[in-house]
Amino acid sequence: MSQYYLTLMILAVGGLFATATLGIRGSSLHLTLGLFTACLVVLLHSLVILFSLISSRLLREAHENCGLAPEFLKRSNHFFRERGGFFLALAGSFSIVAAGVLGYGERAFGLSSEVHLLAGLAAMCVTVVAIPVELRALSRSEALLDEAKEYLDREDERRAERGQAPAGSDHRPYRDSPLAVACFVALAPLLIYLYQALIVWRGDFGRVSLHPWLEVCALGLVLALVAARKQRRPERNGSKG
Repeated sequence: MSQYYLTLMILAVGGLFATATLGIRGSSLHLTLGLFTACLVVLLHSLVILFSLISSRLLREAHENCGLAPEFLKRSNHFFRERGGFFLALAGSFSIVAAGVLGYGERAFGLSSEVHLLAGLAAMCVTVVAIPVELRALSRSEALLDEAKEYLDREDERRAERGQAPAGSDHRPYRDSPLAVACFVALAPLLIYLYQALIVWRGDFGRVSLHPWLEVCALGLVLALVAARKQRRPERNGSKG
């Protein structure tokens, strides 16, 4: 995971400085490159947050179902306990999104370009400060997962020597709900439509087309109904049995 983070970091930091250079020169490519760079920066910060959350969840599941020692859980939240780590990751994501939105502020909100300039510089500073903290937290999470894996492997070997099944062999893995995915598909187009109407065109709904958002939303509703019916069938069969 550290390799992916370093790759994204190089692309994101390079994109930030390239975007700033184009903005100072007044290039027409500034906003286009800035939008792409903003996506990279958000992905960079989100990668660390999600990896830390998933790591904590995996360790908790291993503790509850596979007998992982409790001291691993105490060390699993170091990213959130670390000074400013979680706050910097969130601030970096929100600040770059705000800078990107304000890039179109002159057209959408009537704001001056200086507001976008200040927001962009602030986002760059937050990201540069957050990178070493995030990289350190990511490395610690990876090391903790490796230690937990070695611990569980040793425990499985001991259980095998005693003729016992591996811990957690009867645990049922979690499965994503198709209903939740279908609901997301139904709601996401509505949010995009509202963003274009309220933010880009400042409330002028007549300038925003309902297509293809209406069709995608309808498809999501159909998928949600199908998923809901499939979830009810096992419950009915279980009650009959």
